[in-house]
Amino acid sequence: MPMSHKAYAFNWRVFERDELPGLLSRALETRDTAGLLAYVERNRQALKDPYEGNALAENWQDLLENQDVHEYGDFALTRFYDPAADRGLGYSWNKIDGVLPEPDRPALLATPLGPPRNRFDPGRYGSYFQAPERVAESLALVRGVDLRGLEELDRRSLEQFKGLLEECVAAGLGLYVTF
Repeated sequence: MPMSHKAYAFNWRVFERDELPGLLSRALETRDTAGLLAYVERNRQALKDPYEGNALAENWQDLLENQDVHEYGDFALTRFYDPAADRGLGYSWNKIDGVLPEPDRPALLATPLGPPRNRFDPGRYGSYFQAPERVAESLALVRGVDLRGLEELDRRSLEQFKGLLEECVAAGLGLYVTF
């Protein structure tokens, strides 16, 4: 099954000063959702539906399928990015990843969050974060990709992703990538 690469500008600086990184790490370690549920309820007005990007309604829990740490964390993270602003590689990810030299491939992903035995992964196919400094490094790597071996759709996807990285660098933002 092909995976769809989704990427979002992510307000890393605000995120790292917030209580959510600690709450999410503890919840991933213990598998206890209570802290994340309380966080979402306290911040509901600033959060969005991670699937559609709409404002989070009072009955937001009706959208939950698993009611696990990953799902609650998925909703909580929307405080730091706009779920309606995906500028990832989509289904072109596999082809683009395949043409990148091995050392450059992390530019498309980055660092997972959470303990090694239970990484944050709401989509169940991987979830990654890049701090603003890392985004600048990724942009430099992506700018060097030889587009000649790619089909038009894949070139457009890569150009869209490159544009996102450029905007993130200009604004001092991080990046959130998920599948």
